Amino acid sequence: MSSLSSILEIAKKSLNANQVGISVTSHNISNASAPGYSRQRLTMSASLPEKTMFGYLGTGVTPATVQRMREKFLDAQTQIATMDYGQAAKKEQMLKLAESYFQEPSSGGLNAMMTNFFNAFQNLSLHPEESASRNAVIQNATIMNDSFHRLSSGLTDLEREVYNEAVTKVDKINGFLKTIAGLDNTITSAVSQGLQPNDVKDQRDKLLTDLAQLVNIKATENEQGGTTIAIGGSTVVTNGNAVTLSITSTAGKIKILPNNSSTEVTITSGELGALTTLYDTTISGYREQLDSVAKAMIDRINEIHSAGYGIGNPPSTGVDFFTGTDAVSIELNPALLSNINLIAASKDGSPGNNEVALEISGVQNERLMYSNTSSVMQYYNSIVSRLGSEIQLLDTESTSKQLVLEQLQTQQNSVAGVSLDEEMTNLIQYQHGFDAAARVVNTVNEMFETLLNMR
Repeated sequence: MSSLSSILEIAKKSLNANQVGISVTSHNISNASAPGYSRQRLTMSASLPEKTMFGYLGTGVTPATVQRMREKFLDAQTQIATMDYGQAAKKEQMLKLAESYFQEPSSGGLNAMMTNFFNAFQNLSLHPEESASRNAVIQNATIMNDSFHRLSSGLTDLEREVYNEAVTKVDKINGFLKTIAGLDNTITSAVSQGLQPNDVKDQRDKLLTDLAQLVNIKATENEQGGTTIAIGGSTVVTNGNAVTLSITSTAGKIKILPNNSSTEVTITSGELGALTTLYDTTISGYREQLDSVAKAMIDRINEIHSAGYGIGNPPSTGVDFFTGTDAVSIELNPALLSNINLIAASKDGSPGNNEVALEISGVQNERLMYSNTSSVMQYYNSIVSRLGSEIQLLDTESTSKQLVLEQLQTQQNSVAGVSLDEEMTNLIQYQHGFDAAARVVNTVNEMFETLLNMR
């Protein structure tokens, strides 16, 4: 027969179980708005029954575990989506800065400056001996050169900014890796003692998502609760130890190296992946294309100009119009600044001849680029057009990736998110359970008093 003591023990277990349930519910409610928090649920199981003359009678309830409600599959998919979105959004952000340097289409863009330069030579062909027309050529050439310089310097500054931001991202990644390794040690220690460090796992999962926004990672969890993280095939966290990454620029390329190996880490996505691509190929590619426009202008106009004649007795010839070889070094020949009569407009040196001026004006339509299939103006406009198209594609891509990420987060929140209505229902359930168990205790106490009075 079940004794009063055993009934009291059952009530005690019920009080304890409902108290734990209220504690878990309270913890959920207080963290309902905390980023990365996963809803926790108390699981209970019936205690082992005891054998009596009436058969096996129950001995109460035992709190089994506090379970963390989270889908690992959705976490893995969220990390992938976060990498993709981080890469597209960061690349779009930086290319928009590049686009702002071009200032196209506008009256202050290089396209307008080149047009004004060629128009100045066209005007010189109408008045080949007038000083005003020659001064206009000097003025418009100087403005055009300044536009080349501004664009080239802007792209160089952007490249430097991209590298500096990449350095910052690597430092941030190292911080995440170190913190995750520390959390891993806490988790594995708790699991070895049979405990469930749910809140610590939440912290680690949030850091993994934050890390995925920066770089391509692959994270796997072992039976002891620890995680192994690889970046581009290189293991950076294992057994509670983190590898420190370093960044250098070699021959215009970013290199990421771990402190325990000379093998370069392959960066393919995340914000660091975007920065690496921008630095290694994208920005330098646009600058090289700009340089090719400047070089084609320098070479062709110098070829025509040096064969022409200026004003004088005898008329000057063999004078280059430009110095330099690319967009950053293109300059007017200092001799022309000192003497505008050295500007060649004549083909044969005779006064009033304008053939050289016309020929230079016509350079804007000559097919000097893309294996003689495109003019310098068309080639430059194609650079601007490609940049705009790339930004538009990235905008579409980042929007699409963001929608995928938000859908995954919504699915995870449906599992891991805290519903205050549900928690209030649980709270009432545990409260009533606790009150009922307390009533059992009071009833057993009255029964004890009755027995004592009988004696």
